[in-house]
Amino acid sequence: MKRKWSLSAAYLFYPAVIIILLVCVLAAAGCRVKNRIKIDVSPGLLAARTADFDELLAIINQYEKISDLKSSGMKATLTLGKWESGSQEEYRSAPGYILLRQPSSLHIVIQNPVIYKTAIFEAVSDGDEFSAWLRDVNRIYKGRNSAKELVSDDRPDGIPLRPDHLYKAIIPEGIDPTEPGLRISFEESADKITKYYIISVYREGPPPLIHIARKIWIERSQLVISRVQSYDANGRLTGDIAYSEMTPVDGIPLPAKIDIDRPEDGYSLTLEFTKGSWGVNSGLHDDSFVLPLREGAETVVLREK
Repeated sequence: MKRKWSLSAAYLFYPAVIIILLVCVLAAAGCRVKNRIKIDVSPGLLAARTADFDELLAIINQYEKISDLKSSGMKATLTLGKWESGSQEEYRSAPGYILLRQPSSLHIVIQNPVIYKTAIFEAVSDGDEFSAWLRDVNRIYKGRNSAKELVSDDRPDGIPLRPDHLYKAIIPEGIDPTEPGLRISFEESADKITKYYIISVYREGPPPLIHIARKIWIERSQLVISRVQSYDANGRLTGDIAYSEMTPVDGIPLPAKIDIDRPEDGYSLTLEFTKGSWGVNSGLHDDSFVLPLREGAETVVLREK
């Protein structure tokens, strides 16, 4: 009885025959079919440590131990403009300092890179309210951190930067697994440099949907946060924060560099901190978070576009 071949079987059979014949031809011709290549394995891959979910949660939530935080040796580099716009504005790196206090207070000063310790920008923020002073126009702008787009008559294109963005970048938000409507997933990932644990936080939306809120990347050779991504209710990436050179200060890992990318707001900001400039729980008082009065400064209330 003759065997009948189906069309699907033929499609599977013929490529296999061709591969076998090709290997035989190459071998007969003295060609090497494969070659073993030595590669250098990154120390980060070799040093990857393990942790369970509770240990990872403790790594994320350890920043709740911070009552206040300050750095006197900061350098800021700002870039304005969305990628799709085709052009961006890069500003010269400038020194400054920053103060933070739980749960939401921030005071940042950016100084002239040429004239020593002369402030060119200063902002304070507490909760949803912030005030920012610009030296070049001698105006104090007041607005809300939660506003999507803030504009004024003199700045119709808007002011994208929010002090609250900086606060959440420097002091990562914790996770309460018992919070109603919260869902958490746990996975592993790796690249050629190191391995990661990724904690993803989801929130309930209109049934039956849930939406991604945050992804927290934990680098496994040091077991420290290396990246935090945030999303809006529509799944758009609103913030991408990368941390470099984490060093313990009073037992809390703090970065030497933070890269903040805000694609929806159209800006990116790099903050660099000199070694030994971090101070933890030094007892900052209320007057540390008051914007100083400037003679002749005009106050402008920003409105939501």
